[in-house]
Amino acid sequence: MERRGYVYKWLSYTLVSLLFILVQCFGLVHLRVWGVHPFIFPVLVSTVAALETAHESAIYTLALGLLMDLTMPGVLPCFYTVSFLVVFVATQLLSAKVLSWPFFCCMLCGVLSMVCCSVLNILFLQAKVDFTPLSALMLLGKELLLTLPLMPLVYLPMRKLRRVFDRE
Repeated sequence: MERRGYVYKWLSYTLVSLLFILVQCFGLVHLRVWGVHPFIFPVLVSTVAALETAHESAIYTLALGLLMDLTMPGVLPCFYTVSFLVVFVATQLLSAKVLSWPFFCCMLCGVLSMVCCSVLNILFLQAKVDFTPLSALMLLGKELLLTLPLMPLVYLPMRKLRRVFDRE
């Protein structure tokens, strides 16, 4: 693929990601069930990391993590960048070494990304606030149950972009 193709490809990924960011910020945060809302940002990272090469998806991961750190408060500075890098590494290992079917790989990596971000959130938050691990696991379970139906909706446009730009 020539340089112009890469620019169009990643511009398309950026626009689709921006659409999901807007859906998360203006729609999903208002959809509260059991006191929590779906959280699709780690799923975006894991889906792109599973579908694209390591170098390209690493830049996407860093850019999305930096954007989240600048716009959303985290447990500590650079929380999303660190947690998205952990998700990226885990997804790359899983997609390159273990799973070959893209849909199943993206769904499993999406679940893994939610678990990784929640575990890191628990570890960093435990230093500041005292809470029971059971309440943290309940929160993880609720977020996972709410985000699970949205994972195919993240996968489908990303996979479509991948197919369009792989043909060129």
